[in-house]
Amino acid sequence: MNLKEIFALRLFGSFTVKEIEPHLEEDLGVFLEKANPLKVRKFKERYDEEVLKRQDDLLKKTKAKVITYWDEDYPPLLREIPDPPVLLFALGNESVLKERSLAVVGTRKASGYGLSVTKRFVKVLSKYFVIISGMAFGIDSCAHNTVLEVGGRTVAILGNGVDIIYPSSNIKLYEEIIKNGCVVSEYPLGTKPAKFRFPERNRLIAGMSIGTLVVEAGRQSGALITARYSADYGRDVFAVPGDVDVERSEGTNWLIKMGAYPVTSPSDILGMYGISERRENGEKDILVSLIKKGINTPDEMAQRLNVSVEQVLVELTRLELEGVVERYGGAYRLI
Repeated sequence: MNLKEIFALRLFGSFTVKEIEPHLEEDLGVFLEKANPLKVRKFKERYDEEVLKRQDDLLKKTKAKVITYWDEDYPPLLREIPDPPVLLFALGNESVLKERSLAVVGTRKASGYGLSVTKRFVKVLSKYFVIISGMAFGIDSCAHNTVLEVGGRTVAILGNGVDIIYPSSNIKLYEEIIKNGCVVSEYPLGTKPAKFRFPERNRLIAGMSIGTLVVEAGRQSGALITARYSADYGRDVFAVPGDVDVERSEGTNWLIKMGAYPVTSPSDILGMYGISERRENGEKDILVSLIKKGINTPDEMAQRLNVSVEQVLVELTRLELEGVVERYGGAYRLI
């Protein structure tokens, strides 16, 4: 079967990889004689050459690429999930889809703390992973933007066609991702966003990633759907602990109760994969230098560095675990 026929089988008959794969070398007519009769009837009733022509025209206009499950550029980890898409549509550099990837997701209504933590984690993690997210407002957009700021590679998985920008205000982010990474969807070009498509999209975010980091999320956040898929696929789930009195942290704290790895530093994630963080002029040297100068309380350090106290406390905790500093009273000193 050729690409047009595979496309048609998926679009009009909802045939899956498992149904198509054993018959790839057969003619379409032969396949239809052997396939599920109900799906064959659906396929024949819905088949429309005009729809296929419009898709072909849109592909030429947008320069989007169609990647089938059997193509070299298909994401390797995505092949391992129970229901991999037959087709992916991609805009940008599709070669990044084969690289080691980590998902970073969270609430659309992110707090200043959530955005700050996302930036700090992603600046480090993007040195070692392609960062995958969903281009939604909040944590997703922050993750993509941070990767682009530091010159990394990022992939946005959409719940609509890759030729549709959603949310529309993210047009600049969308264009930059295409230049420096890839925008991907399993939906045909021209497909508009719909509520039911986002959970389906989340399974691809989880399926393409070695693990999923949830930075900040409420109990009803779609980020928890991504985390659930990640766990179902046998991938790692990481969650940043949050304030127990804040609704936006209920989801991440619940994930930790359910067995997600609690992380307070990018090195916690890197260590899971045997990666030693490269530190150019890292936080460790800066905080040690401040303590040597007598600036030894979290409030003083945060004020001097123009960062949040929470950020300073996370790094001080890591230094305590490394045996570099110890706490006495409300201050810290070198060991």
